[in-house]
Amino acid sequence: MKTIGILGGMGPSATAGLYQRILRLCQIQHGAVQDKDYPGIIIYSMSLKGSDESGIADRNTLLNELIAGVVRLTAAGCDFIVLPSNTAHIFISELKEHSVVPIISMIDKTVQMVAMNSVRCIGLLASEDSYHYEIYVNALAKNGIKLVIPSEIEQKGITRIILHVMGGEVHNNVDWDTLYSIIKHMEQMGAEAVIIGCTELSLVISAKEYPLKVYDSLDLLAKAAVEMAYG
Repeated sequence: MKTIGILGGMGPSATAGLYQRILRLCQIQHGAVQDKDYPGIIIYSMSLKGSDESGIADRNTLLNELIAGVVRLTAAGCDFIVLPSNTAHIFISELKEHSVVPIISMIDKTVQMVAMNSVRCIGLLASEDSYHYEIYVNALAKNGIKLVIPSEIEQKGITRIILHVMGGEVHNNVDWDTLYSIIKHMEQMGAEAVIIGCTELSLVISAKEYPLKVYDSLDLLAKAAVEMAYG
């Protein structure tokens, strides 16, 4: 089996969530029980000065921190790297340039699944900087998929939820109601499904049912990591 490298810390709770989902998939898909049944996993959960609840606090600082993380993970002996942060994929090209091992794109894996299911219009729940830098726009457009995004007021509501999760408030009914309302609004705007394009939001979404089909980027990244590890 190949060794998975997880470049985490943006944020720590999402990093832990990815690790748990990888373990669960190993159990379900590969019957993992004994320690030897699981792939090696190296987690580097960084203390990042360049990020905050909106996504990026300082672009240059964050890029340099993530590059340093890639270098450290590859030196530790991982065979490939995953990043449990959609926003961090703003730097995916630069990070690949500094990596001697493959880096799986969570954006590509998510859009591939959406396209495979013939979705033509989809909503996106993400950090403010993910909207600002349009990290899903090109990949969706190449597949002829229309994108629906929240209003600026709704985006501020999402940011508050992300901040709550970063501080450990995952099971907050007010936050769940806010996300439900935003998704219903997206449905009214023509969305057939919704991408959970922020890994903190994945921790909130997983506990409830929603009016549209959900494509959870954290789940899809875990699936890709397990496939590559066992493949």
